[in-house]
This record gives sequence, structure tokens and C-alpha cells, in this order.
Amino acid sequence: MYNWRVVYLRPEREGVVPASEAWIPEARRRLVDDHFPWDEVGTRPEMWEDRLSEVYRWLEQHSALYRLIATGLLARVEPILDQLQAAVLEVEPDRLFVKVDASHITKSPESILEKMARKWPGLEQAPPVSFHNVDQLNDLGRFRIVANFLGDVDDITRHLSEPYDARKASLLTPAQRLLRDEFTLHDNRFEDLILVPPNSRTSGERCRKGRFSPRQPELRGHQVEVQIVTLLQEAWDKKDHCLIYERVRRGEHVPLMHQIICTDLSAQLFVADSQFEQLRREGLPRREESTGTSELQENQRAPA
Repeated sequence: MYNWRVVYLRPEREGVVPASEAWIPEARRRLVDDHFPWDEVGTRPEMWEDRLSEVYRWLEQHSALYRLIATGLLARVEPILDQLQAAVLEVEPDRLFVKVDASHITKSPESILEKMARKWPGLEQAPPVSFHNVDQLNDLGRFRIVANFLGDVDDITRHLSEPYDARKASLLTPAQRLLRDEFTLHDNRFEDLILVPPNSRTSGERCRKGRFSPRQPELRGHQVEVQIVTLLQEAWDKKDHCLIYERVRRGEHVPLMHQIICTDLSAQLFVADSQFEQLRREGLPRREESTGTSELQENQRAPA
């Protein structure tokens, strides 16, 4: 998922190739100066700061469509979450099941330009993502579903994936059918970044990640990323983001030991998540065996 470099590059999390950290500032400058369509948008400002501001304005306008798409997707996802929560509360009343974080529903212009720079390994080739194909970035629109327990992550992932499994077509709820009718799920599944073998994991990010696109022909190339995480996974991400990722993005030196500690802390929180899930399952009332969540959900399902 991430490479072996001492510098914390996050290639799979951010969808980038292993570019040298020293190259990133120059890559950003060259993207702005040499690859932005100045002839199409107007006069090219003389000052670097003014050129950068103009590029940020362009990216802000370009990503506005993703806010609408992500908002539409969220409107189709929330009824599914509401039905799941109602079923859970029948068995486990008064507990938190899920919350949605759509506070950063579109990627910031600064982060977009940064990601474009990180995908460009060097001058020996043209930038793989520039302003003419920026829609290839898969998280310009995004939101996060934050669940309480690992088992909740599994349930939510399953119910958002079921609409794209032909074997489940006759069992879908009306809300699931609406999601299927209006959006596609890339590869018909969520990527599992929680259960990654230790010898394959080089970062602490743990989530289920899916990419949805509208079925409307003119919007099919636009992707919205949906992450499903636990509360502990979200807490780790918010700390790692400011302690590691943002410092690297600003070009600051981040000691290797800091990176190691943050990754190890994620593993510790995963162990805690696993133990909390075990406690939850062992403490469930026995009536779940006869009435449980699955039966309640089946009662909500409508004929296809």
C-alpha cells in the first residue's frame, strides 16, 4: 500500500507513485507554470503567488460538481444506514451505531494540486494527471461513514455492496435499489484496508473504501470515495493527518521514528477495536439468536 521509502509518501492512500519529496515543490510549480491551460482561462499573472491563486480558484470551481454528486450519493446511502440503525437498536438499545462525516465532502484545491504533483515521478515524462484529466483522481468528492464497532463496519459494507451482487437482487430494500439504480460501485465491492496481512502493510490506515459513480452518461467519469471506519480508526487518522501527513505535505522533515510510532499506534487501536467487538458480541442478549438483526432486516426487505 505504501512504499519502502523513509519519507512517508502514502502512495496507496493518496493514490500516488513513489515521487521524491524533494521533487514535489518543483512539480507543483511546473504544473502551475507549464501545464495549466493559461491560454484558455485568460492572462497568465506575472507573480507566482497570483498564478497559484488562479489555479486554486480553477480547481475550486472544477470540484464544485463533485459536491453535488457526493451529496446525491449521501442522500441514497443515509436511508440504508437508518434502516440498519433501527434494526441494531432493537437488539442493542441506546448505543451509538454510526455517524456520517461529510465536513470535507470535496478535496481542497491545495490537496488536489499536491496529489497531482505526487503522481508525477519526474521530468522524464509528462505528468500523468494534469488539469485536462484531473477527474482521474478518485477522491475529489468523498465522505466518511464512522461506525462504532468493527462488526458495524462489516454490516454497513455488506449492505452498501449488496445492491451490486446479482445474487441478492431479489432481497434488496427499496433504499438499496435506489442506490443501485443511480450509482455504480467500482469493481462491485469495497476495498478492504482493515484486514491487510502484516507483511503487506506499510501504513496505519485502516478502512473499507468504495468508489461510486453516477449512472448518468455525462457523469460516469466522476468518482466519489466512501470510507467506512470505526471511531478509533477515525481518531487515529485525524491525529496522523496533522502529526505526519500535513507536515510531509508542507515539506517539513518528519523523523522516521515518528512515522513508525504512528503506524504502530494504529495497530494497537485495531487490537482494541477487535477486543471491543468481542465484548460486544459476548454481551449481546440471547434473544438476538431468535429475532436478531438479520431477521429484522429481512422483514424490511421488499420484493424485487
